[in-house]
Order: sequence, then structure tokens, then C-alpha cells
Amino acid sequence: MVLVAAIAGVATAPAANAADKPVLPGPSAAEKLPDAPAPTDQFIVKFKPSAAGSAAERDETYSRAAGHASIGVREIKTTASDAKVVKTSHRLNAGESRRVLESIAADDKVESVEPDILMHPSYTPNDTYYSLQWALSDPGVGIRVPSVWDKTTGTGQIVAVIDTGITAHSDLNANVMAGYDMIADPTVSSDGDGRDPDASDPGDYRTSGTCGSTSSAHSSWHGTHVAGIIAAVANNSEGVSGAAPGVKIEPVRALGDCGSGYLSDVSDSITWASGGAVSGVPANANPAKTINLSVGGAAACPSTLQAAIDGAVSRGSSVFVAAGNESQLAENNAPANCSNVITVGATNQSGSKASYSNFGAAVDVMAPGGDTGAGILSTYNAGTTTPGAEAYGYLMGTSMATPMAASVGALMKAADPSLTPARIEAKLKATARPLPGTCPGGCSAGLIDALAAVAFPAPQTPIAVKAASLNGALGAATTGEIYGLRDNGGYQCFEHGCILYSPASGAHVSTGAIRGLWAETGFEAGGLGYPVTDEVGGLRDGGAYQNYQGGAIVWSPATGAHISVGAIRGEWAVSGFEGGKLGYPVSNEVGGLRDGGVYQNYQGGAIIWSPATGAHISVGAIRGEWAVSGFEGGKLGYPVSNEVGGLRDGGAYQNYQGGAIVWSPATGAHMSVGAIRSIWASTGYESGRLGYPTSDEYSTGNDGGVAQNYQGGVIHWSPGGSYIS
Repeated sequence: MVLVAAIAGVATAPAANAADKPVLPGPSAAEKLPDAPAPTDQFIVKFKPSAAGSAAERDETYSRAAGHASIGVREIKTTASDAKVVKTSHRLNAGESRRVLESIAADDKVESVEPDILMHPSYTPNDTYYSLQWALSDPGVGIRVPSVWDKTTGTGQIVAVIDTGITAHSDLNANVMAGYDMIADPTVSSDGDGRDPDASDPGDYRTSGTCGSTSSAHSSWHGTHVAGIIAAVANNSEGVSGAAPGVKIEPVRALGDCGSGYLSDVSDSITWASGGAVSGVPANANPAKTINLSVGGAAACPSTLQAAIDGAVSRGSSVFVAAGNESQLAENNAPANCSNVITVGATNQSGSKASYSNFGAAVDVMAPGGDTGAGILSTYNAGTTTPGAEAYGYLMGTSMATPMAASVGALMKAADPSLTPARIEAKLKATARPLPGTCPGGCSAGLIDALAAVAFPAPQTPIAVKAASLNGALGAATTGEIYGLRDNGGYQCFEHGCILYSPASGAHVSTGAIRGLWAETGFEAGGLGYPVTDEVGGLRDGGAYQNYQGGAIVWSPATGAHISVGAIRGEWAVSGFEGGKLGYPVSNEVGGLRDGGVYQNYQGGAIIWSPATGAHISVGAIRGEWAVSGFEGGKLGYPVSNEVGGLRDGGAYQNYQGGAIVWSPATGAHMSVGAIRSIWASTGYESGRLGYPTSDEYSTGNDGGVAQNYQGGVIHWSPGGSYIS
């Protein structure tokens, strides 16, 4: 089926070459709507002399403001006039700004306070014919893009123009990237071949008797004109400015002989431009997030076209289409009546619906398209059939209105890349303004307004991002974001806990018993520093832990919360944490032992550390024997090993600074020290004829003699000698 799709422009003014200024009624001078004040996150506070020099008094003012406005405030610098510049925890809207101002101003220590507003250069391009571009420069009937150019010109965005192709033009070339010729039939393409990477426009002129017409027509250079409306190079002292002069145009040629093209070619163009696969065509390395389709025809929306549009939108591309130029209901025209498109009607220089523009419920928004006596000026070509000299020319139609709207869509996407096609459409409608003129038949949402539609999202602080990710789990906020903590950190508290942040540790939740113990350590200013994880559950017996810069806090229902740090924590880790034989800690580390030692008790024993011996586990019967000896204060001193098993008959031992403790199931735990230990060693320890000790050493006389009993005998020692019995 041949697509009844034709160019949606209805009239052409005589083209002018690049050296001649086009002559057509238009605004006599460029006008620019004043930029709205940008939101700010800073305020300039002048304190009264009595408080100016007191950091404590100033902090009281900021804390009070933070409490009243639920917005964190911190001092960042002093101006030359000795005023203080304070910064809020996030960029404010008008209501929040007013609350902060009122709260600070109400403090009797404050002399004055004012917003530290963002200043911008005033931007009016120096392009020769900019004053004739009423659709851009007139703040009353134009699309108000000059008011956002100080913030974005669309850099980084690609707009695919599915049209007749493009001709070379010095005021456009720098913003044109490689595209594709999607016309498959050489008899329609007018360039002698089928699909290829050359998207240049060879001309779509018509001779008498061709294309079902008895009249002839010059080439329209429609694609070049549409591309210039969007992205003509700005501020180059030449010609015109595009509405989004920072974007790149990706020309996709789908309309050929006589300005028409097949449905299949147009549909494939939409698919390819948005990054979809088209058989026989290389993949598009640079998919466009904005597609301009200034074509139309009287028909119901074809299923092939609708499928291509749906695919493009699913890939994140917004599809802008012309409402049509028959002065009828737009619902009678495709693709204006397709789903998932943004349908654009045309207005004239008085702000009324253009005489030719389609209208009605199928129209989403309106944009300037020109009318008799005041068309849309853009890049053009002087050739009547094949390409000639570059030029500038006027056209009018919904074909011109569509790229105006597509430009604003690209600017919106540049300002906020998270915007989906549905959100772009909804926001364009929500921010459109009533037509300054009339609109018989209905113009839907009204005239697009770039100043209202293009908005940079307020930067999200790490605390705000973290809070959002919790989906309200902490309850309502009870403070604003408050900064000024150690290492440039901050916090915000909620009904069920707080979020702590520092640049080094990130943002993490702090709640419950673990938070309570952390508070006892001095919060972030104590030995643990900031949390580096949220609380992590799923441990044995319902336990949980939270890691900090300086260690961890571990909790279980049976043991409560305890700190785990340093070498003792390292030894506990080797033992298997709470899953090992020690179980959970039941105390924090306890210091004050001999020679600078410390210990920590666990469900199954203890870990003891000293500078000389390191950290070692102390458990069970051997620990009991060591306790009887006086722990580290007795003759054994600190352990220098953990328990070592694998001895005969299931025995084990542990070495200490002053000897060892040896245990077996049959004999229990007994100390082994000094000369008697050496004699026992010479017999082969527990594997020799004496076996395990069955007693500790005991005194045998007044000469200092001692003995120790073993399974196989007794070792006697005195200053005069030793023997085994």
C-alpha cells in the first residue's frame, strides 16, 4: 500500500540566498522574556555585632532554622562584608526558600538575610535573522526557548528528522550527524538507488502530469527547513538560530519523489531512528530520544505505523507528529491519530490557531507554525529542482510547528535525562499556556512553554536518596538534614531512626539497640566513626550487626549489643564469628589488664590480647584452669596460642608465656611449667610412658622441691636434682 503521507507544510515564500536578508513581515526586534530566578540553596546572613563573632550563637540560629523549616543549614564561608553564607541540605523550591528566610530573619541575633541567588548571563544570539524568528524571540506568542538557553541548549541530545533528507548548509552542517536513506524503491527515491547511508536530499520537485497532478512544483527542501528550525547553529553571526541549537540532527530520509513515501519506509525509519532492528540495515549506533515526523495523510492509524511508534516509545524515544493542514479534526489524519505520539497543531504570529491547522481532541499541544504573511524562517536551498546554493526561506504549516515542539522535548530531556516519553508528553501539556489568540474547534492543552517545561531536577543529597530508597520505613522526618559533623558529615532523623552520611562512608541507617550503643561511644566522633553499612540481619539466633569505619556492633536477642573491634575482632572472625564456638560477644572489650592487655567475653569463652602476645581464644576447662592460676596475673601470664587439639586420647593444650595447660577427657586440665615440664617433654609428653598430668605441681618439702603426678608416675624436682617415680 502506498503511504498517503505527504509533507505537512502548506506554503513556501520565495527563498533567499545566504547573502540576502529574507523579507517577510515579522517582529522588528528580538525580544526576550526575563529569566525566572533560579532556585538557590544558599543564603547571605548578616548577624548583629553582638553575635557576629560567636560561632556558638550563630549555630543556634542555624539549628533553630533547621528545626522550623525541616531543612538542614550549615555555614560555608564569610563574605568581604563579614556576612555569613549558609548552605541548605538541598536546592529549595519557592515555599521552602520562604520558610528558611522567615525562620532566620525571625532570630533576634540576625540583622538581615537574603537569598544568594544564582546569576546568569543574558543570552540573545547574534544570528543575523534572529529578530525575524518571532516563534523563538517573541515571549508572548513564541515558545520561550531563549529563557532556557542559559541553562541548556540541548547538548547531548539527538533528534531524528524523518523527512525528505537534508542538503548541505553552513548554518546547519556542524549540528548534523550521519543518518540513513530508508527509501527502498529506486523509482521513488529520486537518487537512483535504494536504502543506503546517504540521507542527502536530491530534490522532490514535480513535473506536470506526474504524481497524479496536472501542475508542476519546485523541490520543497522540507527536511532541511525542519532540521534548521530545531538545530541551526546559534550565535555564529550568520542566518538563524535553531530552537535547540545544542542538539544533533540525525536525518532519516523516508520521503522521496513528489514529497511522498511508503508507509513501510516511514515505519522502518521510526524503528531504525529509535535503535530498533531493521532487516538489511546496519544498526543505528546513535539512537535518537526525540523523533520529528512532519508528515501526514487522511487515514486511520495503520497498524504497521502504530507498531513502529510503540516500539520507539518502548525504547525511550518521544515521537512528535504534525496535526495536519486541512483545517479539520486531527483525528482524521495519521499519524496524528495514532497512540503514543505527541500531536502538534500550529499557531500564527497573533497567537491564534493558524488558518490551516487541524484541531480537536487528538491535538496534544500547539506551537508556532506560521501563517500567511508571517511564516517560519529557517535554513533552505535555492535550487528549484536539484540542490543549488544554500539559502534561508519561509514555510508555514504544522510541519513547522512539530519541530518547535520536538525542540522543547529535546531540551527537557537534556535537562532531565530520566524523563520518559510519557512524562515528557504529560509535562508539555501541564505546562502549556492558553493561546494568546483564538482557537475555533479546540487546541487541547495550549501553546508550549519551554520556560515552564524545561526544568533541571533538584539535586538529591545522599541522605535524601537513601531515605527515598527506604519507602517510608523510618517514618516521618523529625529533623531536616543537619550538617557540620566530623569530616563534613551530616544526619537526618526520622520517627524510627536516623540516616548518617559522610563523603567517605556514604549514607546509612542507624536504629535501635545498635544505635544506642553507638551513641554511648560518641557517635561518629568516637572510636567507631561513621557506619559503613546498614544493619544486617539474618545471623544465628536472630542476630544482627552493623559495620563502622572502626569496627562493628553485634547484637542478638540473648546477648544485647556489643562492640567488636581490632585484633580481638580479627580473632573472633577467624573462629567463625557468632557461628563459631565462641558465639556472640557478651561484653565490650575490657582494658586495664597487666602490661596493657584487654579481653572480651563471649557466650563460649573469651578472647585475650596483649601487645606482646596478640589475641588468643580462651575457652572451656583450660580457661578454667588458667582462671585458677590467676589469669594473666598468675605465673602463666597471657596465652601465646589458641587451644591445640589432636593429642593422644582426644587431648588438647594451650601455650602461655609461662608454660602450658594440658587437658584430656580422662585427666582434666592441669598446668605444665618450668623444670618439671622440661622433664615431661624429654619423656615424650602425653605420648610417653608418663601420659597426661593428673595434678598441678605441688610442694614436697622445705627445700623448694616440687612434684607433679601423671598417669604413669610422678616427676620430682628439687634444687638438688630430679627423678621420676
